[in-house]
Amino acid sequence: MPELASFQAQFAARLLQPCDARDGLTVHRNNWVFATAEALGDLYPTVRRLIGPKTFEAAALDFIAQEPPASPIVSRYGASFPDFLCDQPWIADLPYLPDVAAIDRLYLEALLAADAEPLDPTSLADLAPTGWATLRLLMHPATRIAWFTTPAPTIWLAHRADEVPDGFAPGWRPEGILITRPEQRVEARALDRAEHRLLFGIRSGETVGEAALAAAGLSSEGDFAALFARTLESGALAALRP
Repeated sequence: MPELASFQAQFAARLLQPCDARDGLTVHRNNWVFATAEALGDLYPTVRRLIGPKTFEAAALDFIAQEPPASPIVSRYGASFPDFLCDQPWIADLPYLPDVAAIDRLYLEALLAADAEPLDPTSLADLAPTGWATLRLLMHPATRIAWFTTPAPTIWLAHRADEVPDGFAPGWRPEGILITRPEQRVEARALDRAEHRLLFGIRSGETVGEAALAAAGLSSEGDFAALFARTLESGALAALRP
């Protein structure tokens, strides 16, 4: 077994090295590279749909040449792909694309995150009014939040549907996204500034009172009860610790 492992390691290392057409490993190398590009497309399906399979394959091959896989576990590969897209000369025509790629990655992370029981709203029913000021909550392990200076969340959500709505033209504005996994099914929706600030505060360790106060200053409606109810219903929070 040690000899087999050594052979496999050496074989994999040679696949990453440059070669000419006379190299007997050329066929294996080409198969490996294109298989890796296909796998990267499966990790970033929304990006692939937006720019088309041919353009995505070309970008993927450039990325693989710059950063080949370091692990046989496919889901670990390509974490820096959004940053790679930022450096491409053609990205100026698609300034939202790196953010869309980042959301694809957050979706994958939510899908593979640990299991945990979501917070049951009834567990807060008996909480005294003064208790909200000091209550600290935990995010569910699968919860992911992010804020972008582009409308990437709206673009991402539209292109995850079976069909993009006719005349789709999102307004150019900053947006946030919330990705959760209630009942083992990954779900996502766009966030406004107030709800993102509430979740950001909770994730950062603020009390509910502190996070609510900061979020209220960003809300056009000022209805914290409705804001918090949406957060609870999303499954973004974990069950209270004993």
